[in-house]
Amino acid sequence: MKPMMHQSKGFTLIEVIVVFTLLAMIMAMIFSGIDSGRRTAEKGEKRITAINEMRVIQGIIRHQLSRAMGLGVAESDEGEMLKFIGEENAITFVSPMPGYLGTGGPHIQKIELVNDGNGKVLQYTHGLISNYDGEDEISGFDDAEPMVLLENIRDGAFAFVELDEEGLPTDWTNELENPLAMPLMVQLDLEMLPSAKEKWPLLQVAIQLDGSSISTRRRTSTLNRLTNNVNSRTGDKK
Repeated sequence: MKPMMHQSKGFTLIEVIVVFTLLAMIMAMIFSGIDSGRRTAEKGEKRITAINEMRVIQGIIRHQLSRAMGLGVAESDEGEMLKFIGEENAITFVSPMPGYLGTGGPHIQKIELVNDGNGKVLQYTHGLISNYDGEDEISGFDDAEPMVLLENIRDGAFAFVELDEEGLPTDWTNELENPLAMPLMVQLDLEMLPSAKEKWPLLQVAIQLDGSSISTRRRTSTLNRLTNNVNSRTGDKK
């Protein structure tokens, strides 16, 4: 009886092609998933960066505005000292600077919206108040270089709440009617471009007031009442 012979059989060309095709499809799906995850992570990082940037900028503005002082920013044509200049595109006030920057006294500070060709930028300028007497002398503020706080802005505006002649808070207005007195609240509303990656949260800042006098205490009490209902009133308008 002859022993049975086992004939070895290899893979056919078609089987090899099918296997490599399947491997190529699997590798393509793996790399596609990795690339999609990488792009998602980058998008999340950019959004987190944009959010943190806006939080820092809002923190700076809120800190400086809330400590605004009733000192003269400029002199009017009638010789009166303007304490707070508030316009739709810019605000100018006096406030102490944080840390070592505060050495030498409070600074005149200006925050403004400026066109840059591709939209607007939020610009900040500050300089030490000088006790100069000569008309030709330049103060620290006049000689200061502005710095850009925020870019990619489509449009925006400042708004203010102040006291009317009867001592009651006004509605939000885009121009401060009485620059001889401090406003109660300042608002900055910005509309961002798509390239900004994140929307600007509405910023509303209450000005701190000195309660040393009766009139100021009355104003502080008015501010406390206003702070409690201004957001709800703004919501009703929307």
